[in-house]
Parts: sequence; structure tokens; C-alpha cells
Amino acid sequence: MHNHFHQLFTKVIPLTLRTKIRQGFSTGQSTLTENNINYESALPEGRHEYKSTWNVLSQTFRQAIIHVIGDVGENEIQATAVATRNILETATRISSSDIVLEIGCGIGRVGQVIAPLCKEWIGCDVSVNMLNHAQKRLELFKNIKLIEISGFDLAPIPDTSVDLVYCTVVFMHLDEWDRYNYVLEAFRVLRPGGRIYVDNFNLCSKDGWEIFDLHRRSFPRYRPPHIGKSSTPQEIEVYLARAGFQTVKIVERGAWVHGSGIK
Repeated sequence: MHNHFHQLFTKVIPLTLRTKIRQGFSTGQSTLTENNINYESALPEGRHEYKSTWNVLSQTFRQAIIHVIGDVGENEIQATAVATRNILETATRISSSDIVLEIGCGIGRVGQVIAPLCKEWIGCDVSVNMLNHAQKRLELFKNIKLIEISGFDLAPIPDTSVDLVYCTVVFMHLDEWDRYNYVLEAFRVLRPGGRIYVDNFNLCSKDGWEIFDLHRRSFPRYRPPHIGKSSTPQEIEVYLARAGFQTVKIVERGAWVHGSGIK
């Protein structure tokens, strides 16, 4: 499980210069290409422009995969999804009666292995392109719902209507205020006794610091709006506690920090 998560960490494109270079990202000229088509010029300048950014980065299924997990095949996508499922089951004890919501579901990578475990799986994403890819990937499931969100809240989701909210490999793309706002929104939509799980790469870990320092050295003039930003265990703990969650647990595992709590 740890090995799969380490692979996921090292392959997520916004986190590694090595992968960016392999995909045609030049730090000198700031050019991101796929099949010799430059689409980085269409990226908005502001990091907070989540919807515009992720619609640009997910115009094709291949682009979506690259920017969610890296240039990997289906077997690796499945392996990382199973690793995430295992951690979620340990942290939150998924039940067959649960209504489960994922913040930032992307292509449905994790939803594909969570939907069979629960009563209903709701995938929320800021990008309509991502949701279209997820719809095709999850078309065989009858218990899923896909919802477009703003990038800042869960406004379409009613209060106290969900049993479990999780957000994985997403905090790195969000500013700190928006991370906390999603935690607050999770508290709102969860029923009493509902559970939350969030994660990010850990600044306090050896691998997390290396990524942080790599970005510091590699992007002095231009930082893409989707570039990954770390969290600390203390940050995740504060978000969960301030939002009102009880039984908050913080786990450091390799490059990652995981946080969970109960409403």
C-alpha cells in the first residue's frame, strides 16, 4: 500500500519536474505540449481560477490522466486507486449503507473502486471535462451521481445528506483558504456521525521537502496555476478541529499526511 502511494506521489505531474520534462514542460520557455499542441497559453494566470485551469488541462482523456496521476497505464491507475481505497477503508470504515461524496473526483479513478462498496457515490469536480471523462469511466455503475461544483464549495449538496466525504490528491492544487472551506463544507453536508478524510503531500517529510525545494529552484519566474503545494500535519489537524470535527486523527505515511475526523 505504501509503495503504491509513493508511486502516486512521484507520478502526479504538478508535483515533479521529472515528469513535467517527460511530458514536454520546459522551465525555461514554459511550454506544455501534447502531440506538439501548445495548450499552456490558455491557462489562466491566477491559481484561484480552478475551473478554467482544470477545463484546459482535461480537454482529452489523456490530458486528464496526465494531470491527475501522470503518464501511466490502466494497471497503474487501478493500483493507486486500490491503495487509496484501502487507506479510506482503514480511516473511515466504508459501509454498504453509506452515501459517499468525493471532492475533486477527476476521471473517476477512485470512484471506480469506492462505488461498489457503498449505497451511493457522488463525484464532485470543478471541471465539466473531468466529469464527462468520469461519466464514461463509470457508466456501468447505477449508484453514482456526478455534480459540477464551483471550486470553492459544495453548494449543490444539501445539508446533512452524506455519510462520508473524502478528498484525495486535491489539496495540493488548492490555496489554503479553499482547503479549509471544503472542510467546512464537508462538515455542513455530513450527517451527525459522518466521517471525513483528506490528504496532501507532507512538507515535513523527506520526499515532501524535496518536492518543495525542487519547485523553489525550478520555477523562479513562472509557477503554473496547478503546481502542487504541500501541507503540514498541523495544518490538516487545525482545519479539521476548527471546522468542528471530533476524534481527529493525523497519520504521516511516507510522503503523505492523512487526516480524518467524525462529525
